[in-house]
Amino acid sequence: MELIFATVAFVFFLLYFYLSRQYNYFQKNEIPSANGIVLGLGHMLPVFSEKKSLATLCEDFYNEAKEYSMYGFYELCSPVLLVREPELVKNVLLTNFSSFSENPFKLNYQDKNELFSLNPFFVDGDKWKEARAPHTHSFSSMKLKQITFQVAKIADKMNKYLSKQCKNGEFETNLKKLCKKFTGEVSSTAIGIETHNFEELQPQNSEMTYNERLDKVFESPSFSTVFQQTIRLYLPSLAKLFQLSVTPIEVDQYFRQIAKTIIDNRKMENFIYNDFAQFVINFQKSHDTKINEETIIAAHMLSFAVDTYETTSLTMSFLIINLAKQPEIQEKVRNEIVTLLKKYNGKLTYDALKEMTYFEKVLNESQRMHHITGYFFKICTKKTKLIGTDGLSCVIKPGQKVGISLSGLQMDSKYWREPEKFNPERFNEDEKNSRHKFTFLPFGEGPRVCVGMRLAVILIKISVAAILKDFSIEISSKMIFPIERDESSFLNSPKGGFWVNIRSLKTSASSND
Repeated sequence: MELIFATVAFVFFLLYFYLSRQYNYFQKNEIPSANGIVLGLGHMLPVFSEKKSLATLCEDFYNEAKEYSMYGFYELCSPVLLVREPELVKNVLLTNFSSFSENPFKLNYQDKNELFSLNPFFVDGDKWKEARAPHTHSFSSMKLKQITFQVAKIADKMNKYLSKQCKNGEFETNLKKLCKKFTGEVSSTAIGIETHNFEELQPQNSEMTYNERLDKVFESPSFSTVFQQTIRLYLPSLAKLFQLSVTPIEVDQYFRQIAKTIIDNRKMENFIYNDFAQFVINFQKSHDTKINEETIIAAHMLSFAVDTYETTSLTMSFLIINLAKQPEIQEKVRNEIVTLLKKYNGKLTYDALKEMTYFEKVLNESQRMHHITGYFFKICTKKTKLIGTDGLSCVIKPGQKVGISLSGLQMDSKYWREPEKFNPERFNEDEKNSRHKFTFLPFGEGPRVCVGMRLAVILIKISVAAILKDFSIEISSKMIFPIERDESSFLNSPKGGFWVNIRSLKTSASSND
């Protein structure tokens, strides 16, 4: 027994010694770093226990290192360098892009993640360029004008839906549910199918609706989903061993079937479609690829659907909550919308949207205060040295991670006067020109900037304009203020949801008469 005890104690000593040595990287490089290391976990215990999201953890480290240009922490046993200065952020995302071109989330077991493995976010190098090309091609100015016309028709459907809901007075709703009806309808129409989200038709044979299928990708956090997400993010080798899939099987099969049906039908039809599905089909015809046609079309459809559905609905929800909380700003946005509708004969055209300059300031301010992811991580691919203005410097080697706290930068009083105050005028031309560009990164920056950025802005402007022109929005008593981040959610979401009351302006005017 004494021998067994001595052996176990010796093994634990060796393990302790080994792990302890993993946490001297920043000390050796004379970089300040966070306290509170847990052996084997580094600084990730609050994330694993769901007390903090990774975005909150990075923001906390950003704020506690105010006097430094860079700061270190450990993801399990791996060092992560958090860069704090805008010029260093620019170095990572743009100037030195070739040294930091990879995202950290890998899908290196493609048999169960074939569709998502072709999403531009998950691939690198030449494959990234190939995966991104159809999306870039589909979001040209000419094609965005065509898409704007279709999106405006969906916004009209939402407007009529709200009129019905407000028929007997105000309509209380969780905004995200309403916004996902819109983004779900947009993404489904763009890939060639009808979902009837604003007609609330019951699916046949108890089948899942289109929105329910996409919700499976972003399903509510549970012990199981959080555990699997943790393994995929931080232990990719273990994820590969257990073949943990990012794409639910019913979602995978659904998009493959849609792709097959649309390809087959459009080969037989003599009709020109102006939707994302057709843009991708046309692009693939003119570009050789070794991947099966149905698979690659299904992959691009899924990428478009997922990218449009969740992040855009969250951005819309935060924007509308901010408008509801500040009625004077809401009224100013409404007046701009009504003026432009008169100018463009009642139509929300591409040109009308471009002229919504005050609306754009309000959207920017909402995105500043509520970044949807809150952070970026990049993987070093080529040895490089980062140097801060305070004299701190660090040589980053291939495979190491660099972190950026977007929430930290966008709420830093060094760059934003009274950052907790909602003030759209920060985005007038004078203030924008006096501020470092890399303090505001709602869609990222550099070669890997969000390819759907312009489309997202169009969707948000059209949808919110369609609401504000005929409806007022007020905060519901169910809404929790001040807004608290749901720390169990991968994307930035408030505890309790986005609750508002929507009231018809026509009904209000009639009652006043």
